[in-house]
Amino acid sequence: MVTRTLTSILALLLLLQTPALSDVEKMCARCGDVIDGAHFRTDGKYYHPEHFACFYCNRPIKGRYTEHKQHNYHNDCFTEQIALRCSLCNGVIEGEYLHDFWGNSYHRHHDSVAPSCDSCSRFISPELTGGGVRYDDGRYICAICHPNSITDIDDILVIVREVALHMKSFGMDVDYKGLQVHLVGREQMQDVAKEHSNSLRGFTDYTEDWRLFGKARNRKLNVYLLYGMPRMELISTIAHELAHIWQFNHGRFDNDQALCEGSCNYAAFLVLRNYSDEESKFFQSNLATDNDRVYGDGFRRVKKFAEAEGSGTWLKHLRKKSNWPAGY
Repeated sequence: MVTRTLTSILALLLLLQTPALSDVEKMCARCGDVIDGAHFRTDGKYYHPEHFACFYCNRPIKGRYTEHKQHNYHNDCFTEQIALRCSLCNGVIEGEYLHDFWGNSYHRHHDSVAPSCDSCSRFISPELTGGGVRYDDGRYICAICHPNSITDIDDILVIVREVALHMKSFGMDVDYKGLQVHLVGREQMQDVAKEHSNSLRGFTDYTEDWRLFGKARNRKLNVYLLYGMPRMELISTIAHELAHIWQFNHGRFDNDQALCEGSCNYAAFLVLRNYSDEESKFFQSNLATDNDRVYGDGFRRVKKFAEAEGSGTWLKHLRKKSNWPAGY
């Protein structure tokens, strides 16, 4: 947003009482009619005296004013009615600012000091989100997301079945028999995944124990999920982890990392498209705009491949190849 406050109308505004000697007709910038006689001139534009008025209240401007997006306003009208305001502190925003998926705008300096929801990314405040809660592992969840948080294993297993059905519809039929779900905090998640990242939401540990001569096997599936995730975030995370299980079930333990993780994110994206609420759109947007080299770039490359060649071709390649198809 760029605004310009003109501190003195007398310094920048010229009132001409008689027509100027000019071969060029003067057109009123407000009404578009030819001006004969007295007029205002400012910034190379001409106005009938009565037409140099506030674009909001339509009353004549006398004194200081603000120009914004080629319109003129009384300073008070602009500040109270037009100016962009911070959704967190309600102050007028000037210069660069932050803007979130939900339509909220913020002063940039809030980014380093105000807590934000670990799920929806809104800044947390009584006015904006109705407050929020802080989990024992340091995560903040706003009061908009928290009522949808799920902590019961039985409820999560219901969601696993729901997600698996969606994945089967596009050809990724996941055998998750023997699945054990563990709800953990952020620190434990990082320990099991051996990765120090606050973006981790889930991790899958897949092992197989073969008996003598390879005649039988004992498969163990352990999926770790952050406790207290809201339902739609949980759906996205479970879809990602089930896509890992699908790859493991087909013997794909050594796929290129971006192909593997990008495919898991694309599977989550396809599952999320079955839901029409704004939360689903938010997590789809997160997947599409992720700037991580593995997860984000991998997702966009897989999406391009699957949409160009079809989901069947994508899954067939993923079952048989460790590297990217040519051209993608």
